Amino acid sequence: MMPSRLYEIEGNRNFITKRFDRDGERKLHTQTLAAISPETDSYEGLIAVCRKLHLPETDCQEVFRRLVFNVLSNNTDDHTKNFSFVMDEAGLWRLSPAYDLTYIIDTGGYLPNTGHCMYVRSKLHHIFYDDAILFAKDNGIRRADAIIREVADSLRQFRDIAKRNEVQDRWTSSIESAINAHLVSWGLEDKDNSSASFEIDGKSCTDVRIEQAYKGNFHLYASIDGRDCKFIIGKNKPEYATIQETGLSNLPETMLRDLVAKYLVR
Repeated sequence: MMPSRLYEIEGNRNFITKRFDRDGERKLHTQTLAAISPETDSYEGLIAVCRKLHLPETDCQEVFRRLVFNVLSNNTDDHTKNFSFVMDEAGLWRLSPAYDLTYIIDTGGYLPNTGHCMYVRSKLHHIFYDDAILFAKDNGIRRADAIIREVADSLRQFRDIAKRNEVQDRWTSSIESAINAHLVSWGLEDKDNSSASFEIDGKSCTDVRIEQAYKGNFHLYASIDGRDCKFIIGKNKPEYATIQETGLSNLPETMLRDLVAKYLVR
């Protein structure tokens, strides 16, 4: 990315970034992938365009890095106008710096959008570690596993960075949960901390978990002595703010136990 920062205006923080299509007052010739190759609809096609433009292999590696980042961070707005190329005075093309990288939600405003705009091995949904590794093998990308783990390490810092920049708890929790879910599905986290099992007053409580629902409420689920139970934790409940602040991925088992005892065990 180009240098960027948050700039405060009248109490609101605004994201600003330096343009990559300018060098001082001089314009740099820039074309989007959509303009150069309108028919391209996949990351494989993007790599092919890079090679037709004789870009260095480091740029092809960067495409792979962005693919991994987009999937793991839930940036599904990865359409062909969000990849560009810049030509220098000698007529040589390079991949532009990354831009328009953001976590994408569904129209309800809470749950992550799941469909990417560009295909990876003919898939727009459910893109996993093996897909990325095979993509790299098919397209001659070196250090695929190392790149994946570098991206994962960066994304693990999200909560600390979000807190430092005073991102609202609702967004920190939602984004972190989506990132962690992707890391688990890619085998990049040792275990999924999203559910727990324990006993309360002799009752067996299994698959205890909390999920965020379409309208923003949290749903507490548990199987109690084999009976499926659910309780809706709405915004009017005292636990709602605590769950948001802590994050679904970080809820301690003691809190899940207390919630089940309070709302589900009769």
